[in-house]
Amino acid sequence: MRIVGQLVVLRDDPQDGDREDLFRWLNLEEWNYYDEPDVSFKPISREEFAARQNRPQKSTASSHSWQIDTVAGRHVGWVKYYHLDAQAGYAYVGIDLPEPETWGQGCGAEALRLVVDYLFREMGLQSVRTKTWTGNTRMRRVAEKVGFKEIAHSPHRAAFSVRGEPLEFVEYAISRPEQAPALAVRPRPSDCPARRGIKP
Repeated sequence: MRIVGQLVVLRDDPQDGDREDLFRWLNLEEWNYYDEPDVSFKPISREEFAARQNRPQKSTASSHSWQIDTVAGRHVGWVKYYHLDAQAGYAYVGIDLPEPETWGQGCGAEALRLVVDYLFREMGLQSVRTKTWTGNTRMRRVAEKVGFKEIAHSPHRAAFSVRGEPLEFVEYAISRPEQAPALAVRPRPSDCPARRGIKP
């Protein structure tokens, strides 16, 4: 399945270059800091990466992920929902754009918006949640841009990050009535297709 936006395409079919991209991303210190701020960065070797990839992958109906490509075809990250509780009508979402040169261009906000829309319109959920930490200001801005509201703070595994920043988890939620306003994205002509939607 593919979900097509103005800036990005979400796909759940693997491509040949995905593993190599993931290996490169796992060796980016800045992204790893924002992903796990209480863990000291350690590069991953080819051998360790191969061993990870060869481990049996758990399949669960409570989560699903898409790779994020720009409409020009560049692979830039991934987005997923997890902890789906269909009976209660909610799920959590997470997004990763590991390369700093892709930050601040609207790709993350649109990818998150597309998944939120999918969860509301196609899966009938009543609310969507996301969780990050206090120092991840980019993720917090993206969530707020999409329409999420801060609902809770909770203790992190550690009181401070490896760079000395105070650590707390921050949780956000967006409910079905709040998702009506469209995400304001200024498309770039070279990157934008004429239509958006879900493709099988």
